[in-house]
Amino acid sequence: MQAIVKQIVRPVKQDDIAEISLLEEASFNDPYPSYFLSELARDNPDTFLVLTLNNKIVAYGVVDHWEDHDHLISIAVRPDSRRKGLGEALLVELEKRLSKERPLKLEVRQSNSAAIQLYSKRGFAKTGVAERYYGDGEDAIIMEKRLVKEALVES
Repeated sequence: MQAIVKQIVRPVKQDDIAEISLLEEASFNDPYPSYFLSELARDNPDTFLVLTLNNKIVAYGVVDHWEDHDHLISIAVRPDSRRKGLGEALLVELEKRLSKERPLKLEVRQSNSAAIQLYSKRGFAKTGVAERYYGDGEDAIIMEKRLVKEALVES
């Protein structure tokens, strides 16, 4: 008999920050500190999302609203839950919550081919390179997507 897995995408709560910090540390060489994640949660209540499986946070994503664009700050999936479409599910949900008049931009490690592949699949295009962007000196690929309004279909 197979166990039923309950997957939920929901806005972050301040109580989630400790668990998200652990996920951040498991995902990145240069993780964001918990105080910064807490600020992002406070400032972006509609675009800081967590994905839970059976009430355990296995992924999170956050988009911050900058002056002239929306910015995907981070998306992370727990190492044992990767390659299952969870990052893409989060990205799709985040995009639904954004203004269609503003571009969505991000930076991604040049060596992170899985993430680059996901972003390309979702319509992001490479727009540049930020040299030595990361603390260890690695370059970042700059990517951007223009979100389009969905046309109303008349019946």
